[in-house]
Amino acid sequence: MIETKRLVLRPLAPQDEEAFIRGIADEELRRMYGFPAELSEDTARRIFAQFSKQPAFGLVRKTDGALVGFLLDVAPELPEEMLRSLPEGGRTLAYATFPLYQRQGYMREALAALIEEHFHSKSTPYIHCGHFPFNEPSEKLLLSLGFTHYGQHALGKATIIDKIRFKV
Repeated sequence: MIETKRLVLRPLAPQDEEAFIRGIADEELRRMYGFPAELSEDTARRIFAQFSKQPAFGLVRKTDGALVGFLLDVAPELPEEMLRSLPEGGRTLAYATFPLYQRQGYMREALAALIEEHFHSKSTPYIHCGHFPFNEPSEKLLLSLGFTHYGQHALGKATIIDKIRFKV
């Protein structure tokens, strides 16, 4: 568990499932994150179950306990040819803020705290994040947090723009 000024980052829990499903129901969020355009409730529940099995944080607002988004914290999700030039032990962070809570700085706060945790408590050598080319808000957020362009790779028919931040 990690605490910030306004948030608690804690593992996704069963009580988060309904808020998660409501959060990813938004068409624009699904597009920005790469979820299927048509998303049944059963599929949304399967996604939640899958995320709950991974290192995943629910971003919970302290004032009212609202789930405002999520962060996945997984082994690097990059093509092998890109991984060869990076030190071992890096992490990939994938994230989304639910529409009702976007543009309020929650993800910036959460990412900054998790990056700090990795770089200072866990000695992680680098953090990778990717975004789709059309997701300008995500790109701006990553650049403002000190990430730099690293490359791009294909994910099915889509292109992922890769950003890296190294521990200094």
